[in-house]
Amino acid sequence: MSECSDARAAHAADSLAQKVMALPEIYQPIFAHPEFSSQALRSCEDRLESIMQIYEPLQAKLGRPLRVLDLGCAQGYFSLSLAQKGAKVVGVDFLDANIVLCKALAAEHPVCEVIFETGMAEEKIVQMAAGYFDLVLGFSLFHHMVYHRGIDAVQKVLALLAVKTTAAVFEMALASEPLYWAAAQPQNPRQLLSGYAFVHEFARHKSHLSDTGRPLYVASNHYWFLNGQAEAFHAWKIGSYEFTEGTNNGTRRYFFGQGHIVKLFTLDDADHHEANLREHINESSFLSAPPAGFETPPLFLYGRHQREAWLARAFIEGDLLFDKIRQKQNYNAGTIISDVLSQLTVLESAALFHDDLRPWNILVEPDGRAVVIDYGAISRAKKDGGWPYDLFLSFLIFMHNVLHGEITLSNPVRAEAFNPDNFPAPYNNVLWKFLEHGPEQWSFALLREALSQPDETVIPETTRQSFAALLRAADNAGKIHLVTAVHWRKQAEETGKKT
Repeated sequence: MSECSDARAAHAADSLAQKVMALPEIYQPIFAHPEFSSQALRSCEDRLESIMQIYEPLQAKLGRPLRVLDLGCAQGYFSLSLAQKGAKVVGVDFLDANIVLCKALAAEHPVCEVIFETGMAEEKIVQMAAGYFDLVLGFSLFHHMVYHRGIDAVQKVLALLAVKTTAAVFEMALASEPLYWAAAQPQNPRQLLSGYAFVHEFARHKSHLSDTGRPLYVASNHYWFLNGQAEAFHAWKIGSYEFTEGTNNGTRRYFFGQGHIVKLFTLDDADHHEANLREHINESSFLSAPPAGFETPPLFLYGRHQREAWLARAFIEGDLLFDKIRQKQNYNAGTIISDVLSQLTVLESAALFHDDLRPWNILVEPDGRAVVIDYGAISRAKKDGGWPYDLFLSFLIFMHNVLHGEITLSNPVRAEAFNPDNFPAPYNNVLWKFLEHGPEQWSFALLREALSQPDETVIPETTRQSFAALLRAADNAGKIHLVTAVHWRKQAEETGKKT
């Protein structure tokens, strides 16, 4: 190396050192300069590794290097690291001293496609064109915006970002941190990301300010990211069917892609923690090792941590029986009952039971065959999840729904349908014979056998009439209860509107 080259290198080193010294703080390691990085307040290698868990699968899906926006880029460590891996990066920071240093570092690595700009993150979001950036980074930034502008304002800015970009990774500070801005933060950082359909906490890292681990969220309105994989989704909802939307307080989300469905449960809501955890454990366990003879869709992946649980499985084509009944579509009631009973018998032989056998948990495939779904409702507990709590009495209500083309919603009980005389032949006589057995003898296998070979034996008229009278009274009581419950609910809703 010539003396001139040595002199230029020494000058450049002195110039870079001056730029580092001009910083109010060395927050990040200085890219490719370990002589300065030892002074960094916070390591970035762990978070870069987490970022790559999102970057790499998204890059694989798009088939090209990603276009990345690094909001609050600080000293540019993440921007330059991703640019070195082939990304096209724009880094933005409000502090001019940071950008001066970032530009000097970028000049040292001319093969990296990276641009640094001085500016405010919210202004960049408002001004930028939609559809350009594939991935946005927002690390240790938005809690300051919340402190100065409030939760609602930040929600709106991030909702706009969600519309304009493909995916984002956010590090969110917590209200539990012992800092001056903590009291202004939402108790759950997810509240700030309400504009995103898919929000998943996939890592936690401690900061230099406290031992509290800050969550890293990946958020998108286009892709889900789980277990190092990414797939596009074309639709999503917060309930498994229409009338469940809102019942879980937004703690369950369902995402539909090409040939698959993803379920994402949050576990940090005290009112829904137990039910969500039980649902996830039941479904992932059942699909991982279904009993012989029970066909299930392949389980692609699953996992959980303290605050979330998730799984992805193959999607089954078909229509919910619930929808076919409501829309008065044709279906073969006998086939539905026979198919469902066959599947319940297989479960029963493995000491497994479905505690929510309702029309919305039966899928009718294009060929008319019926499939029992909601695998999270399958466990070894031999009881129904709602009134009348008995599996077999509940199945009678289900049969009545199927045969009469009706939906019975719990409110809080379903209208009784236990009287066999209310069923068409041959079900009426079969059910009378079934009920002749003591409850301790009831089984789906027994009922299936009875339905496969209907017994024409006539039930003694006195026995039938006596029990029919009791069952009619129970049916009427249930109907009165439901009418009364609907009346009071409507009256409460009207009173609420007036106040």
